[in-house]
Amino acid sequence: MSLLRLKTYWEDDDATFRVLEILSEQTYLQLHEGLKKAYQLPADMEASIFICDSRGAKTREVSSTVEKNLRDAPALSMKKTPIAALINDPHQLFRYECNHPKRWVFILELVMMLPDPVLQKDYPICVLSEGMSPSQFGILPGDDTKEKIVDILEMFDIGADDDDTDALDTDDDDELSEGDDDNDALNDDLV
Repeated sequence: MSLLRLKTYWEDDDATFRVLEILSEQTYLQLHEGLKKAYQLPADMEASIFICDSRGAKTREVSSTVEKNLRDAPALSMKKTPIAALINDPHQLFRYECNHPKRWVFILELVMMLPDPVLQKDYPICVLSEGMSPSQFGILPGDDTKEKIVDILEMFDIGADDDDTDALDTDDDDELSEGDDDNDALNDDLV
């Protein structure tokens, strides 16, 4: 049993990434659940993980919708397939494609394998998180949804009192028009 460290990038923004640790004997379904948790993706979302060659071309699919591994099937089951069974390269690439209307895609790269890990955590676990999750461009329902909405409104100063929007005086427009006359005079001098 080895500990695998995977760096996952959101395809649309490589500054958004997570580093996950998972045991080699765990299944692709457990990796799928770990990715959903790390990126705060919908809990009921289905996805496929594609095993890729060194150039990033898809070679084999592992799907969350497949129940059993069958010979010559187009996709393997996430529930039944251990991660180590499909790793052929110490820097193995994977492609995680979400079956969601937003069609999120993440690139996974194996960055480290520890042959004798010290097991002190429940795996998979996210050990590093950078950037905003694509699901955060919307808010997932939860116990603190209302607080999140209020925080976002305050952060961007949205929902301010209507009196603040009426604070624009027509005197400012007069000052602008006076400034326009000065600009016209300057333009006349230049010509």
